[in-house]
Amino acid sequence: MKYSLTILTPLYNRKKYLDRLFQSLSSQTSKNFQWLVIDDGSTESSHEEFEKFAKDADFPIEYYYKENGGKHTALNYSQPYIKSDWVLILDSDDILTSDAVMVASSYIEKYSNNTDIGIISFLRGHDDYTPFVKFKNEEVISDYIEYRINAERDGDCCEIVRADVLREYSFPVFQGERFMSESHLWIGSADKYKTVYIPKIIYICEYMDDGLTKAGRRFWRTCPKGCLHCHILGLNKRCSLKFRIERALLIHYYGRVLGIKNKDICKMSGHPAFLRFFTIPGIILFHIWEKKYK
Repeated sequence: MKYSLTILTPLYNRKKYLDRLFQSLSSQTSKNFQWLVIDDGSTESSHEEFEKFAKDADFPIEYYYKENGGKHTALNYSQPYIKSDWVLILDSDDILTSDAVMVASSYIEKYSNNTDIGIISFLRGHDDYTPFVKFKNEEVISDYIEYRINAERDGDCCEIVRADVLREYSFPVFQGERFMSESHLWIGSADKYKTVYIPKIIYICEYMDDGLTKAGRRFWRTCPKGCLHCHILGLNKRCSLKFRIERALLIHYYGRVLGIKNKDICKMSGHPAFLRFFTIPGIILFHIWEKKYK
């Protein structure tokens, strides 16, 4: 059976939040969705919880276990099991509003035949009324670079992405690294696909102290290849000059963490002339952050 939406949950040791998440999905006013859970090597016995959920659920649940590799590898792993054309990525310690699937499905129906649209973006909030990012009050068709980066609308949103786009922009995997920013997907696809921005909160989250969002730069430093990859994407000439300068400094930083020579950092960026302007500031940043975060 094909569903209107796949709710995809990458999971790693969040057993204490699972019942709340399940209740959130059980309260949906529309049950035309598949809940797909990819357990990224949890050390807790999470599978027992999903066996219990499956007995009570009035919607399909599919649970798969894989070796730990990071959220981005769980997103890659999920692709053969997705049974809809659109995917909402829902973290295991967050919840949806009760009308989330119904609202999402109405926009999916509206835009499914428009192949230029690859993403439908709603708001995340601390609650039903307080979003992390401020959208315009009307529905807007744009793309991630123009609407989010260049307008400086920073913060997490609730993106619903076409399954084919998720497959097209699968995450690169670097051995030994367990983190990659989802900007690989959002920036990477922005030149090819448009996004519809909807000023409505359908996703409620609270950032946990042990979560990726609060892990900070000390954690990101353990994944320099992935960070370098995503920051190079941010040199896209459509991005604002301010954003590109910030990426240039970060590229110099993570390049030096990896022991790459300055000339090679500039060359591998694809924008060598631009990167050379920021070599000295990049070196200074490296020494400051290494002292602070190493």
